[in-house]
Amino acid sequence: MRRLTGNEQIADDISQDAFVIAYRRLGQFSGSGSFGGWLLSIAYRCFLQHQRQLRRQLLVHEQFQYHNIFLADTCNRNQSEHLDLERALAQLETTEAAVITLNLSMGYSHSEISEILGVPLGTVKSRINRSLKKLKNLMTGNEDEDQA
Repeated sequence: MRRLTGNEQIADDISQDAFVIAYRRLGQFSGSGSFGGWLLSIAYRCFLQHQRQLRRQLLVHEQFQYHNIFLADTCNRNQSEHLDLERALAQLETTEAAVITLNLSMGYSHSEISEILGVPLGTVKSRINRSLKKLKNLMTGNEDEDQA
């Protein structure tokens, strides 16, 4: 096992596992071959099992690392976009930011916003439309279009 694994501690663990399995299956030894050969075949199967587990662990570890890198990249990008959105919302007038926040962030309908703010439904719709255009211009850097 030490030659196969190249690691004394791993070899000892595999050997111990092999001896435990051999002890449990001692009644299955038919005596048709040598006892040492039977024991070595169990040890070799334990070694192969260890190698399969090691490959699975490495694969899972690689996938986990890839997933973490992907999540970190996504979070950083989303955090940056979120900060950009917050900065743009801060540049809107209070009434514009209110209708955008109530509608897009909190999910209120136009009629619910009309009731909350105490303004006519048509006013809410026009404020949302105008505010979205202004927000888009702020986010894309086309502030000149809003003034035209």
